[in-house]
Amino acid sequence: MKLQPSQWTALEQMVTQALAESSRSLSQMTAGEIRLDAPQLSFVPLRELPGVAGGPDHVVTAVYVGIEGELQGHVILLFQPKEARALVDLLLGHPAGTCRELDELGRSALAEVGNICGSAFMNAIADRSGLEVKPTPPVLLEDMAGAILQTVATDLLLTGDEALVIATGFNGAVPGHFLLMPNTESMARLITTLEAIR
Repeated sequence: MKLQPSQWTALEQMVTQALAESSRSLSQMTAGEIRLDAPQLSFVPLRELPGVAGGPDHVVTAVYVGIEGELQGHVILLFQPKEARALVDLLLGHPAGTCRELDELGRSALAEVGNICGSAFMNAIADRSGLEVKPTPPVLLEDMAGAILQTVATDLLLTGDEALVIATGFNGAVPGHFLLMPNTESMARLITTLEAIR
């Protein structure tokens, strides 16, 4: 998607607000400070999305949150498995390397990260656009990147062919990606609305 500079600025401001809210909420949930790093935004063709995770056959850990309301689409928080385990240690205040496999507590913690961050994105969209949107409950997924992204990509390919990839990290130590994927009509409406109210 080709955006004018003013449209990029509006989109970046929305993402920055969402990450700041996520940082505040995650810090309140944990014993220490959780800070999401400055994001890098790019539009990536859907067919190339598995490459963000290392390839379609690469096993990843992801949290899926749907977008409902006046906009429709998907948000996926994507990690390499070792990074997901490192985030669990960070969230639970454990020494690095403590989490060697995801147990029920670790899965719950990651799902809550998806819930908090997904809600923060919905809140930022609502605050800056006036559109009513809400997240669906988070779903934790562990599978090959191609399998996880196929269903979402199939849905989006009916109306568009790109996703907004937001590269960030937690406390400068745990990299991750947000995949923000409203359908084409919803993305166009969001961009137009954001620019109009700047």
